[in-house]
Amino acid sequence: MGFRNLQTFLFFLLLMLLGLSAPLSAAEGKRLALVVGNSAYTATTPLANAAADARAFAAFLKENGFEVDSLINVDRAGFARGLSTFSKKIGPADTALFYFAGHGMQLKGENFLLGLDAELLSEFDVDAEAIALNSITGIMERKASLSLLFVDACRNNPIADRLNASVEGVTRGAALKGLAPVSSTGSGTMIAFSASPGQVAYDGVGENSPFTTALVEHLSSPSLEVGTAFKRVIRDVRIKTNNLQSPQIVSNIAAEFYFNASAPATAVAASDFLAQIDFEKAERIATARGWQLYLAKHQSGSFSDSARAALRLLEGGGGGLVSPQEAESRMKLTQSQRKEIQLTLSDLGYDIGAADGNFGQKTRRAISRYQKALGLTETGYVNSIVANRLELVGVTSTDSAVSADEARLFDPEDLKGLETDERTIRAAQCLRGKEIIYGELGAASM
Repeated sequence: MGFRNLQTFLFFLLLMLLGLSAPLSAAEGKRLALVVGNSAYTATTPLANAAADARAFAAFLKENGFEVDSLINVDRAGFARGLSTFSKKIGPADTALFYFAGHGMQLKGENFLLGLDAELLSEFDVDAEAIALNSITGIMERKASLSLLFVDACRNNPIADRLNASVEGVTRGAALKGLAPVSSTGSGTMIAFSASPGQVAYDGVGENSPFTTALVEHLSSPSLEVGTAFKRVIRDVRIKTNNLQSPQIVSNIAAEFYFNASAPATAVAASDFLAQIDFEKAERIATARGWQLYLAKHQSGSFSDSARAALRLLEGGGGGLVSPQEAESRMKLTQSQRKEIQLTLSDLGYDIGAADGNFGQKTRRAISRYQKALGLTETGYVNSIVANRLELVGVTSTDSAVSADEARLFDPEDLKGLETDERTIRAAQCLRGKEIIYGELGAASM
């Protein structure tokens, strides 16, 4: 068997093995969920979408094997009864999930979720009219193998603002928005908030909030682990709210958990399988250059739109990516630089026709073949990555990726298959375990 045939055989053997071992949840017990959605508040601002968000998330959970208890528009007493019923169902091998959409507040560093009848005339009313999030977390941690909490409760709440402003020593005269930060969780627990501490989450202008919409979309992705899925939730919400809302996850889960564990990996096309591997590398790299390299290799496919969205976010939420023709045009290559490209390609064995500085059909075909050899999408147009590999000097381009904001650890293995500059990979290998800035400034990597 030849080397290429052996590679192909091993690749499809891997797919078969993945298909035989479709992802399972971390726990082998039941999947139990309590979903609460409060919209019809009487003493504070009603919420158009909270109840609809709860219904949508409950439907999603049922489709993915959860036994769901739903509480829609309940007061504090009904909320407490629902929690008591839910807690009695949980066994030590079970996965327990809690979801809340509605009004929440923070008081003296603790987070509370509000029933419909909450008036909160003074801080002494909080225990009687609200449910402490810590109490819910504590019950789940004591009883379940795995505890997952999704809290879409940071929406603008005038009575909570008024109460915070009136409590001496809490706000120094300024109302606290959103929920208080949670720095840690117990073992086997993940808490996902719709917004970062102090932010107000949006109720949404459509049928559901940006947070719940993104949760249903990404948590349902076949064979996608919850931590990876939530990264995509964060990205989507930030894009939809123009960076005004950024979800937060606090997790102490050691095992992996998959919401959609029913789709076998063999159902994924080989090209999508490879694209997913590269996509996950680009997510871990998390720099504009990493995403640009991904898109140069996978210009279309199942993950390309998400990659473009991630790149736009890192570049400040600007417009869409330019076309290959526009990217080359923005490089403003001189006639001399074009001729240098042709001569370099010719030295590498490519037929470019005459080295006259004009990119005719032969030169375009040569650029395409060179891109193919690099593992890039064959566009026939020069971009900063091609120029970098050809060591073209004096090139500036507005489509050039920027570096990471600060030095951090990078796994050189993540660069392999994406990074086209072997020098950069070697440098990262030499600096393995050290914090570095990885990216591109102009045409210079690292």
